[in-house]
Amino acid sequence: MSSSFSLPTLLVAQIGALVASGHFSSRSDVVKEALRFFLEEKQHLRGAAAVELYRSGQATLTKGAEIASLRPEAFREILRDQGVVLPDPVEWESTE
Repeated sequence: MSSSFSLPTLLVAQIGALVASGHFSSRSDVVKEALRFFLEEKQHLRGAAAVELYRSGQATLTKGAEIASLRPEAFREILRDQGVVLPDPVEWESTE
């Protein structure tokens, strides 16, 4: 998936310098690494992204919990606290 974003000139120059200096093989790699680091450091933003991905149907409960670095039960509580409607749990009946 390709996306396009506008960045300040100085930031673009710094990204190019990191590639030119051999620290990264591409500008895309610099941006991916920077975003990974940013989201690792900002737990609340990872959680917000996970909730929105779940709300929009782009992530399951399990995947949302993984994105938020939480157990599924804890993520479910966050969803409830934010008013996200969760499906009823499936009750399995014995076929014996």
